[in-house]
Amino acid sequence: MNPALWYRRCLWLGTVLCLVVVVLGAYVRLSDAGLGCPDWPGCYGHLVLPADAVTRDSAQLAYPERPIEAGKAWREMIHRYAASSLGLVIVLATLLAWLNRRDVHQPVILPAVLLGVVIFQGLLGMWTVTLLLKPAIVSAHLAGGLTTMALLWWMSLQVTRRSRPQS
Repeated sequence: MNPALWYRRCLWLGTVLCLVVVVLGAYVRLSDAGLGCPDWPGCYGHLVLPADAVTRDSAQLAYPERPIEAGKAWREMIHRYAASSLGLVIVLATLLAWLNRRDVHQPVILPAVLLGVVIFQGLLGMWTVTLLLKPAIVSAHLAGGLTTMALLWWMSLQVTRRSRPQS
């Protein structure tokens, strides 16, 4: 296993996935689905929106102030799943950077900073739901997503430039 190669692949995958997450986040916000699931990290107390009528009725009883709107809930959950997948890719990239830390060209601090930004993004995502879409938190969440995307793009370009043979 070549950690440098897998590190580069994780960064590029993370860059593309981050773009998808930011676009999905915008879609969730613009379609007014930001509170499609009233709790976090689940959706009406479940990993996914309950499908059967009995479970859905008990979920509705747990959150009587938020009627279940399946379309909004699914948009929100897809955004959360994509963001969680991005988080896992960034954890993997950070781990690979640490495993390859003896290589003089391997950055270790920047991947760790990126991981910290993504963890904070997760908190902002939770606060966005639990604090009912406060504008300052929603704006910070968007800024964090764009920061994550910029860091991933920058790191991807750096590692790709270093991996090319000099002519």
